[in-house]
Amino acid sequence: MKSFFYLPSLLLCAILAFSACTEKETNLGVDLQDPATLFDGISATAFGSACTVFDDSLLTSGLRYVLVGFYSNPTFGSSEAVLYTQVSVNNDNGVEFNQNFSIDSVVLSLAVSEIYPASDNAKSYHDLHFEIYQLSDRLLKDSAYYANSSIDINGTVFFDDIVRLPQSDSMVVKLPLNDNFKAFLQNKSYATSDDFVNAVKGLRIRIVNDGSPVMATFNMAATATTMTAYYTYNNNGDIINGSTDFVVGQTSPHFNQYINNYNNQLSIFNSNHNDSLDGSLQTFLCPMGGTNIKLNFNSFIQQFKQQHPLAIIHYAELLLPVANSSPDDKPATIVALKCYQDGSVVNIPDFYDSHSGYDGTYDKNTGCYRLRITQHMQKLVKSGFDLGTLLVIEGRRSSAQHAIINGSDSAATNGNPIRIQFIYSE
Repeated sequence: MKSFFYLPSLLLCAILAFSACTEKETNLGVDLQDPATLFDGISATAFGSACTVFDDSLLTSGLRYVLVGFYSNPTFGSSEAVLYTQVSVNNDNGVEFNQNFSIDSVVLSLAVSEIYPASDNAKSYHDLHFEIYQLSDRLLKDSAYYANSSIDINGTVFFDDIVRLPQSDSMVVKLPLNDNFKAFLQNKSYATSDDFVNAVKGLRIRIVNDGSPVMATFNMAATATTMTAYYTYNNNGDIINGSTDFVVGQTSPHFNQYINNYNNQLSIFNSNHNDSLDGSLQTFLCPMGGTNIKLNFNSFIQQFKQQHPLAIIHYAELLLPVANSSPDDKPATIVALKCYQDGSVVNIPDFYDSHSGYDGTYDKNTGCYRLRITQHMQKLVKSGFDLGTLLVIEGRRSSAQHAIINGSDSAATNGNPIRIQFIYSE
């Protein structure tokens, strides 16, 4: 009687366990599959036009990550990144170093998140020639600064020397400022933060190109990014060692200036930012207020809309083949932006979609950057026209990585142009 009572329950548990295991095994590894293989329908390819355009009006103020240094490439030319930053006290109460204080040293520390290009295998360090000048005017806290913005210097040098930075996972550059800066502290009293800022004004920080161009990315929000004054204090004959930190990080106004001098066919952008460069053979992505890529599939979209007015796009991806001449150190991600009639751009809707797929990263198996643009493609097909798609390097305000992408002409690119592969039904 007892065994008969438990038998149905045991059978039910076994059935449920088997069903659960079967369902789990069915989904196993789905996230590893190419997402294009998960959709049924008609496969098609869209071809369009491409051109390289200047990256204009790039806002660079208040960024967490900033660039300082010099980049040189025979294809792209040269690019320099300069940092302008204000120095302020930690609160509005000001700061005072009276006659009882003796300023021993002032050290500017900058947390390094990346060096480009990285050190070769022969050495595990970087020799960086830093140059720091005082600004002739302070930065305005609520003002917007762009890639082409700058502030004059007044000729006062705070640092001009070479520092050796060992290669490691946690790198911090420490720059001991000279007596010119110490003079702003020794026997000085500032009642408010504004008084201090008005006196010091700010810093222009460069890495001088001594023949080995290098670009450093600094984390302005890191706790290691700071300025510290070390002092001794005479307290009625007792000598006390101490220090005071000043703000040069993310809460203090700062911006990047980018100076680009292009070579070869890109040199048109040295004088004419409104021009564009034909992208039949190659297109160029330069960060730091450099160049972007503009695509247009309008002819294809119009024809496809006419032939398939009720088409539903199940999956679409933009393929960007990397040219053989592109630098080896590839950008992490390329982002697509939708263009409007007035020239404004916004992220395509797929940018906010968390589903699995290729989202602008490099696929070494195909040699392409792959961007999932399903929703973007559906909207283009629904509207029946395309005003353009702009391609940019993600983090182009704080990246030094360049890329050369094949153009849009199939013959010129040996059958490997920029294109959209998609799956639809109707």
